[in-house]
Amino acid sequence: MKKILTKQQDSLVTIMLPGSFDVSQYEEFKAICQKYNSDSNCFEIDFAETQYMDSSALGMLLLLREQVKADKKRVLLKNVNGTALKILEIAQFNQLFNIN
Repeated sequence: MKKILTKQQDSLVTIMLPGSFDVSQYEEFKAICQKYNSDSNCFEIDFAETQYMDSSALGMLLLLREQVKADKKRVLLKNVNGTALKILEIAQFNQLFNIN
């Protein structure tokens, strides 16, 4: 199982998701959110390699949204396509997050 990769440049935290974003990454994702929890940090979630996500992945994204106090400008979901994009659209996450 591939790990979630993170990098921080100033106040931008980039989280690169593996091919499968699911319940098996819950603890790791939660630890990343806690590690980078700051009122000044913004997050970029990179879905470039993600082909699959389950409902717990949606929960993890909501956890991050709660951490940034629902500030839509502080979380960007990027390189989202295919199945992941369909899932996010069906769940109407495009109303909660910036997606590109």
